[in-house]
Amino acid sequence: MTYITNVFHMTVEPENLEEFKYLIDPIIAASSNEPGTLIYEYTLGEDGRTVHIVERYLTDAVLSHVENTFGPYAERFLKLATIETLYVYGKPRADLRAKLESFGAIFMSPIAGFSRPAAAA
Repeated sequence: MTYITNVFHMTVEPENLEEFKYLIDPIIAASSNEPGTLIYEYTLGEDGRTVHIVERYLTDAVLSHVENTFGPYAERFLKLATIETLYVYGKPRADLRAKLESFGAIFMSPIAGFSRPAAAA
């Protein structure tokens, strides 16, 4: 596997949701310019407070995203959102693993399967 997939399960209190949406706009814009970022999607549950982020990166691109793209927004982001669970799929290097552990990551090692790239739109 040459990529890492992160799935964050978070909560954002309804009174913070608009500020959270405003905050993630520049994070998403910056992420869209990272050549190693393959998927970067936020979704909101019907309860209006459950947020999931699905991220997929080429393995060597994750640490740069966490430190350089997300880093400037991290403090404010973590005041607005509570990370309940982070699942990490793939085999991160030790330095990345340590960084993701700070978010309480649960690491999942691949045992079988495949990934097919989507056709460019």
